[in-house]
Amino acid sequence: MKIGIDARNDGTGVGRYTFSLVRELARIDGENEYVLFVSRERFATEPAPGPNFRLVEAGIPWFTLREQLSLPRLVAQEQPDLMHYPHLTVPLLSRTPFVVTVHDLNYLDADAIAGPTDKRPLRSGMRRAGYRLELLKARRARRLIAVSEHTRETLVRRLRIDSARTAVTYEAADTTAAIEPDTTVLQRHGLDSPFFLYVGSAYPYKNLARLIEAFARLAGGYRLVLAGDQEHFGASLEENAAAAGLADQVLFTGPVSEAELAALYSGALAYTFVSLSEGFGLPGLEAMAAGVPVIAATAGSLPEIYEDAARYCDPLDVESIAMALADVASDERLRNDLVARGRKRVREFSWRRTAEQTLTVYREALLH
Repeated sequence: MKIGIDARNDGTGVGRYTFSLVRELARIDGENEYVLFVSRERFATEPAPGPNFRLVEAGIPWFTLREQLSLPRLVAQEQPDLMHYPHLTVPLLSRTPFVVTVHDLNYLDADAIAGPTDKRPLRSGMRRAGYRLELLKARRARRLIAVSEHTRETLVRRLRIDSARTAVTYEAADTTAAIEPDTTVLQRHGLDSPFFLYVGSAYPYKNLARLIEAFARLAGGYRLVLAGDQEHFGASLEENAAAAGLADQVLFTGPVSEAELAALYSGALAYTFVSLSEGFGLPGLEAMAAGVPVIAATAGSLPEIYEDAARYCDPLDVESIAMALADVASDERLRNDLVARGRKRVREFSWRRTAEQTLTVYREALLH
């Protein structure tokens, strides 16, 4: 079997998923042939992960006309038996049988990705329309992979597809223990006191405005660190922090490297994840792997993934979020308990298992 994988994404959670999956497929599968369609930079700098893997340069941006025109030609040249799209980037004209991974359906909801403070409503509207088209294309998939039961249930309901065509393959967390922390990020930002950490984007469904409002009710000289690319949502969040008198206590680091992230985890008092909806919630699981207590919302897939290993709060209730922050900040026994439960919970997920289950999906797709 010759399998193609669209591996153009190097960053974000989709990139982590893709290359963690590829790494484990290279370890467990020496029989099938793989073609990885990768970015220009990765093609130039990285070797193939195994002898039965080959890289093809595909420096084609996501969700563009070029993707629709050029990617099908590249795929057709390689003639794979099956393509795996780890995100909704399926070319409309591609005739190759495929499976697609759906991480969440947040883009279907205007308020989840735009919201009242969106500075680019036209762009968000076009993105949402494009996403609806991507989902229509995904309905042609031989199999659809969801990263949680919550995502599968939503997918089946919203797309009205047969649940027998779907499979759940959980993600897993890579430990940061093997990464040498770059502690200069702590020094550069003056992080010499306890801080709460969030890592990721700032789309409205991430609920960061309520997190900042809740943090404003917390006494004790703590700081809130929001790391990652906040895109055009960052300005309004900074305004929120300044209006609450927190300009010096809420820190926006921008994108961070893996080594900087390891240092932030090592110094964090707790990880805060109060999203209104999540398809899986990998950052919280990574925080658990790093030994960081997790505060999580009772929303989306988070209770399914974290079970009893998080201090939960109602993401729509600022007071509930504030109480969770205060409880974790003030109670060392609670923090230690959450760390222990988190370490136990994270061991229940495995990228190897993800790869094994994905191989099963590939076989089923070709028998379709």
